[in-house]
Amino acid sequence: AGVYGYPRNNYQRLLRKSYRGKNPDSHRFANHTTETIRIFKNVLKKADPGKKIDVEERVKLGLKKRNTVLLSRRLHSPTLMSIPDDYIHYSEPRILTVREYARIQSFPDWYEFREAYTTGGKRRIEQVPRYTQIGNAIPPLFGEQSGEVLKEILIR
Repeated sequence: AGVYGYPRNNYQRLLRKSYRGKNPDSHRFANHTTETIRIFKNVLKKADPGKKIDVEERVKLGLKKRNTVLLSRRLHSPTLMSIPDDYIHYSEPRILTVREYARIQSFPDWYEFREAYTTGGKRRIEQVPRYTQIGNAIPPLFGEQSGEVLKEILIR
């Protein structure tokens, strides 16, 4: 069962299938500043989960990002982009880990990501950080379903 206990649903069973390690790759937490944590705690108290925070509310909360969303524990996640700062964890004052990003996008737990976690400036031209790899990828389950549909079309 590992650190996270036993899978509670078919999606977890599917993504954990064939994974034999104790902890999946890329589950490191971001090193937020004290100020960022303070802002995120305010977001957790005041923002509506699952909705993009509007301009007026962003100013009140001290958010500088344009497209910040407090994720919802119950609702579907929005499409994840390549910049992790746009999404705040639904119950903790932090962004998602790379592994949480990967889980939402249907990457199996055995899949390992390489390169830096994030980059900025000129380095983004030469490197593809882990969050960007996930945000720019076609989710594996969507790719599989698309392939099945194309196969059916070609067989006809």
